Amino acid sequence: MTAAPPFRIVGIGSPHGDDAIGWQVVAELERALPASTGLEYHRVDGGQRLLDLLDGTGTLILIDALASDGIPRTLQRFVWPEERVETLRPGSTHDLGPSAALKLAECLGTAPGVIVVYGVSASGFQPGEPLSPVLVQKIPEIVNELQYDLENLIAGKEL
Repeated sequence: MTAAPPFRIVGIGSPHGDDAIGWQVVAELERALPASTGLEYHRVDGGQRLLDLLDGTGTLILIDALASDGIPRTLQRFVWPEERVETLRPGSTHDLGPSAALKLAECLGTAPGVIVVYGVSASGFQPGEPLSPVLVQKIPEIVNELQYDLENLIAGKEL
């Protein structure tokens, strides 16, 4: 796996509960690593918007809530293709889930060469709810881990 610029860092989510974690992590990453050295930051509300960002080049770093019965806040990293990505927000209000969007991008020839998906275990997705306090506390640790991985990818190192 050889990562190449542009490095598109995309948070998928919504303003509802723990589904906002992808957006929050991207906002914090953007503060920690300003858009330079080929970094692009995006926040989208579903797989259909993700498709708009893909052009077959570069590296995609995708951050999303992972519906889980386990401990909220666990961070999991997947290198695409990975069937466990199917667990990203099942039953969500998004028209096209991340997994379906990535599969469609592959069919269309717009998928980047390297796709890394970070799923943050979450449990509360109710409309109008804030991000759960346990995830708010976990954001700095998640950002540090992603920042470390991004710096390695930019330097041409393997994850």
